[in-house]
Amino acid sequence: MFGSKDRQDEKPRTHTAPTPTPSARSASSDAITAYLGPDTQIEGTLRFENSVLIEGRFSGQIESDNGSLVIGEKAEVEADIRAGHITVRGKVTGSITATTRVHLQDRGSFSGELTTPSLQMDESVTFDGRCQMPQTGESPRRTSSPNRQKKNPQEKILEAVDAVKS
Repeated sequence: MFGSKDRQDEKPRTHTAPTPTPSARSASSDAITAYLGPDTQIEGTLRFENSVLIEGRFSGQIESDNGSLVIGEKAEVEADIRAGHITVRGKVTGSITATTRVHLQDRGSFSGELTTPSLQMDESVTFDGRCQMPQTGESPRRTSSPNRQKKNPQEKILEAVDAVKS
């Protein structure tokens, strides 16, 4: 009806998204690329490259070489976490190893072992655990969750004596 008969016989065109340039990739690296909503409950291993926001419940392991992880305000995470930059607004139990930085934000809660070269902790944060801050350029050691690490009574006594001496 509108146009020539030849156009009606043509296949519809498909469009593909352009491949991002390196500068576009770096500009969008702060954008959240994966989202686990408040109604999600996941157990297992989460591996990612860019940025992840968790608002629900997660139990297991979270791994990224240099990615950013945000634990949302109402999130509950019980995990061994390794990432570049980690922000905690909710509740985390386990171990955190950050290659760049950890920010424990307003009313966030952390219980466990924390290893990071840079730590920012807001005033209203609940922190129950240990913190290790390696020198700049030193690679952080991987720690295990305090709930999973068993110590014999001799080690506990030696730690108590060391604490009293200092």
